[in-house]
Amino acid sequence: MLVGAACLVAPFLEAILLDYITKYLGFASSLWGIFLIFLSVRLIWKPEFTSNQILTGLLILALNSNVFFSFWVLEPQTWEYSREEMAGGVLGIRLHEILSETLSLPIEFIFLIILYIVGISLCTGIKLEQITNGISEFFANREIEDSEKDEKDSELTIEGYEEETEEEEKKDEQDIQQIQPENENGHEEKTKTPEYIDESTPVPEKEEKETPDSPSFENWKFPPAHLLQNPVKQKQDKKIHERNAAIIEKTLESFNVNSKVTNISIGPTVVQYALSITVGTKVAKVKTLTNDLALALAAPASAVRVEAPIPGTSLIGVEIPNPTPNFVYAKEMITELLNSERKYELPLILGKDISGKTEIRDMVDLPHLLVAGATGTGKSVGINSILLGLLMTKSPDELKLILVDPKMVEMSLYGGIPHLYTPVIVDMELVSNALKWATQEMSRRYRMLKQAKVKKITEYHEKEGKESMPYIVIVIDEMADLMLNSGIDVESKIVRLAQMSRAVGIPLILATQRPSVNVVTGLIKANVPGRMAFNVTTGVDSRVVIDQMGAETLLGKGDMLFKSAVSPRPIRIQGAFTETKDIESVINFIKEQIGDDIEYLEDITQPQNNGDDNNSPGSDTSYSKDPLFKDALNVVVNSQKGSASLLQRKLRIGYNRAASLIDDLEKAQALGPPEGSAPRRVLISNTETLLKEEDTHESEEKQE
Repeated sequence: MLVGAACLVAPFLEAILLDYITKYLGFASSLWGIFLIFLSVRLIWKPEFTSNQILTGLLILALNSNVFFSFWVLEPQTWEYSREEMAGGVLGIRLHEILSETLSLPIEFIFLIILYIVGISLCTGIKLEQITNGISEFFANREIEDSEKDEKDSELTIEGYEEETEEEEKKDEQDIQQIQPENENGHEEKTKTPEYIDESTPVPEKEEKETPDSPSFENWKFPPAHLLQNPVKQKQDKKIHERNAAIIEKTLESFNVNSKVTNISIGPTVVQYALSITVGTKVAKVKTLTNDLALALAAPASAVRVEAPIPGTSLIGVEIPNPTPNFVYAKEMITELLNSERKYELPLILGKDISGKTEIRDMVDLPHLLVAGATGTGKSVGINSILLGLLMTKSPDELKLILVDPKMVEMSLYGGIPHLYTPVIVDMELVSNALKWATQEMSRRYRMLKQAKVKKITEYHEKEGKESMPYIVIVIDEMADLMLNSGIDVESKIVRLAQMSRAVGIPLILATQRPSVNVVTGLIKANVPGRMAFNVTTGVDSRVVIDQMGAETLLGKGDMLFKSAVSPRPIRIQGAFTETKDIESVINFIKEQIGDDIEYLEDITQPQNNGDDNNSPGSDTSYSKDPLFKDALNVVVNSQKGSASLLQRKLRIGYNRAASLIDDLEKAQALGPPEGSAPRRVLISNTETLLKEEDTHESEEKQE
């Protein structure tokens, strides 16, 4: 390290030792100094920024600079040169002599340029293909500029035609101003009209521009990627994968299945062996040998998955855990996303597929997503990765969030950022109000699209700008608690949003660790095409989420199957890993820009008074006159089920009276509709709200 420091400063200071270094290495001694310092750091600490690839690149640049600085010396035959001629040092002059005699000067010059490109590529990690493409694009742009100049020169002969068209346009403008001199006054009168305007009358242009939201964060700075944790990678051993391929072939051969491994795809955490089998062999026979393959490969039986066939091929895929897994870090995904940010209106970060290809989708194309998986399989981490990708590419003027977190700890980190419309909702009783507000906002946006004469939000953004109508992403972290507490009321609002909110930019992300038919109902599945299935406990749960078996064999820790309308067959993906530190770093960067001045919309979680909503509990004011109504209500709420036989036993009444009370409870929206022989579902969690409304009705009747 000391020698490296001396070489680094030798060209700029005067001393006997430094003069000797400059004499032999020239001005290129600074590059030699950098190389030696990096080498010493590599030998002591072995950090990532001093890899063998970077050291090789620095060595090539140092040697190449010695020769390149000596390339301009005309007659390299003596050791006595001026300081400028000794720029490459004695080492550079001697190497220049050898190369010039061997290659000739023109070829030597080209050789030095190629070595510079290789050295820069090794030091920076930029691929040679990207460098050559950049050079070719530079010269291509120069050719285009020259051709445009030639076109301008050739177009000089038709200037008269352009002048005539401009004169005609001026005449048209003068005619319009003469024909419509009174339009300005009429327009001013229209802008003063009341808020309610007949939709059949044409809306003035200025009124349409006043309806969109005005941007509040014009100079927004996006969080940089260096805030995130650097990925940790392990080297792959080819011999292990080749040995496993031979074991698979031998095991299948012992069961009279002739096969050959034609391709091995090494993914982040899973390795896929592509098999070609002989004609006449049933695919189902290979699927039944999963346990035998797991035994031969010494892998867990539940971790071996057979995909037959691999989409787009005539091969069978045998997927087993990677013995040296490389997890997908959020920084890798964010870096890839920032390089192709313009492709996505609303980026959805997923991870890497089984071949290591980055998987990023656009939520505008989905548009809704169902996330399901058992506890500890990476479901919440996957949602955090999605939110992280949105926060790092979208400003608060372009994106708004409504987060529902029944656990109260998963999304607490996002509190205080300007992207939130309201603080993170942890009270289940407020979720229904928020969904009702979203439904009303959806209707308002449809009216805006109608006025702008466009069909969807992307067309509206092209016309008005992205800040005029931000996307609203609604994330519900645990839908099972919500469905059990609020039932059919919340389900109807979710279904309505899922059916109609695609065109106005209100996507839903619904997550649950209990993918049963009571939680993920048929209506929700029909309107939510995007599915992320992490490891589930049974094959029945897998069928509920992705309509087929397979999710029960996943490895956990972010291993998932992704399905959408574009890719009806599930794709196996290793989800991105996002640590809490990554989220905190991005959130702190965002908060530093705005301070503590956060304004939330208080109307979102407040009861939405709208006359056309008849689905909320207690909306029907015609209550029962039976004195046992309150007792019956307490019975069904405490037992969380409702039936006439239950009221008969608890209240000691006859069947007719019990059936009448059940009808009254259904009319008051305390019980759901009949479900065959099963007890009715209870739609409320407490009786206070319903009984208070009944008491007010009774007091009003007494006053009358």
